[in-house]
Amino acid sequence: MKSFPRLLREYLVILVGSVIYALATVCFIFPQGILLGGTGGVSIILTGFLKSSPGQIITVINLCLILLALLILGKGMALKTLAGSLFTTLFITGFEMLLASHMPLFSSPLLSAVVGAFLIALASAMMFFVGSSSGGTDIIALIIQKFSRLKIGRALLTSDVLIVIVGSFFGGWLIALASVVGFFVKVLGIDAILAVINKKKKRI
Repeated sequence: MKSFPRLLREYLVILVGSVIYALATVCFIFPQGILLGGTGGVSIILTGFLKSSPGQIITVINLCLILLALLILGKGMALKTLAGSLFTTLFITGFEMLLASHMPLFSSPLLSAVVGAFLIALASAMMFFVGSSSGGTDIIALIIQKFSRLKIGRALLTSDVLIVIVGSFFGGWLIALASVVGFFVKVLGIDAILAVINKKKKRI
């Protein structure tokens, strides 16, 4: 059983990762309609058909996937994923209300995609490192990893690529290009950042 100080540190990492993930999503991804896969990508697609904000759609999808995590990943990882998912969803909703009128920060969809995807990769890697996730298809990636030898980034590639392909048809060629570039920055960035974190951990 993990000590309380270690658990506290892990949940602090989840909290910080959730803030970074939510800020990146609200400041760079949602305003440009960029699709990086995951529930964010699904929410952007569905926003065109439903009278709901991306944050509200993410909340519904994440609740369903958390139930799946409880059944397959076990209580410990599912609770951390629940925390990561709730934190991320709450921060996205809050930042949408506070910052939406000031977005996007960059006029270029491509620059927004690269910066946003890198920050999301950093946030996801932080949460994956402590056995959590931001919810959504990150949960599917954790399930794939549990039953295979795929790295997290490659598992995300498997679960998210269809979302990017389908969603790109709705946004025009520039958004499609930005989405593809951002998607690969996210996928490759997660594995690269995790490799650096694990390497530093071994030196300690």
